[in-house]
Amino acid sequence: MENNNYNITEKSSKVAPIIIAILGVLYGISPIDVVPDVIPVVGWTDDLVIMGGSLLNLAQAFVKDTNKTLATIIGMFKWALWLLGGILVLLIALLGVTIYNLFK
Repeated sequence: MENNNYNITEKSSKVAPIIIAILGVLYGISPIDVVPDVIPVVGWTDDLVIMGGSLLNLAQAFVKDTNKTLATIIGMFKWALWLLGGILVLLIALLGVTIYNLFK
């Protein structure tokens, strides 16, 4: 009986990462973005950061029960990607606002 409760808990702990991964991929293919995709390379950074982070989150959730070391490494990559990607997107937005104010 205890084994069934463990399986339910294990399955429910993977539902959120699956939903986050689906939403991340949908954001990546969606035309609505924080940084518009019409700007080459720069417009794809937010897509790659969000999709990559959400897929790394999914990988971490599925690996954590079998290999804690690998899950920790994936988690570090995930947070590094989100942190550095967030800083990059903010810098791009700041650059865009600065350029806009220069030519206003």
